[in-house]
Formats: sequence, C-alpha cells, structure tokens
Amino acid sequence: MSLGPLNVLIGRWELTGRTAGSAADDITGTLIATTILGGTVLHLAGTMRFGDHSLESLELVWPDGDTGEFAAHVYSRGSAPIPYRWARTGPATLRHAGSGATYHGTISDDGRTITGAWAPDPGTRPEDAPPYEATMRRVD
Repeated sequence: MSLGPLNVLIGRWELTGRTAGSAADDITGTLIATTILGGTVLHLAGTMRFGDHSLESLELVWPDGDTGEFAAHVYSRGSAPIPYRWARTGPATLRHAGSGATYHGTISDDGRTITGAWAPDPGTRPEDAPPYEATMRRVD
C-alpha cells in the first residue's frame, strides 16, 4: 500500500477556521506536508492558533496494510505521541480521526482547497474535543 490516496496533502497550506458559536474566523494556521523515507511516510509539520492559544505539531503518517487506511502519530510539545488515523473515504473526501474527535473533509476539484469540520466522537464531551470548521488552501 502506498501513500497515493493522501498525496493530495503534499504541499504548503494555510488554514482558517471557526470554533462552534463564533461569528468570525478565530483559527489560523499553516501546514507543510512532504514525504520522507523514500516516499513511504507522510511528514506533516504545522502550527495553529486558536484565539490566544498556539500549537505546534508534527505528524507522521504511514500505510496500515491491515486496515487499508493510514496510521499516524501526532507529536507536540509537552505530550506523548497521540495516535490518529487517516482515510480517503471517497474520490473527493477524507477522514482524520484521533484524540476523541473526527474530521470529515471535502477536496475541491482542483485539489487546492479542503473544507470540513472536526466534531467530537460519540461519547466524547464537546469541551474535551471542541468542534470547529476548517478550510485549508494550498499556497505553493
């Protein structure tokens, strides 16, 4: 299994978003996605700002031959790696899940915009995984 279904992510992206109940965008960020180790691992380096809170992260993604999806670990300052999952759920859709929340996104026809939203998983309290909308725009 290759990274092929996630190749749409490769590049430099700017992110804007809005937390639930906000009247205006209150989330900004950048994401740089490259492949490493001969194209077998996707390397995602990002920064996000939620209001006054800033977060830097590194995510490593690799094919999971047992499930046909992609396993991932997210690393950020001051915490142990957090497991996540990625999947291409259709020709123009993807899913990113972990830490009690799931993102469902739609990829534009030209592959330069991904729009979607994070929502808490069933049984997760919204305050533990706050919902928000996010749009990524390729800038490279």
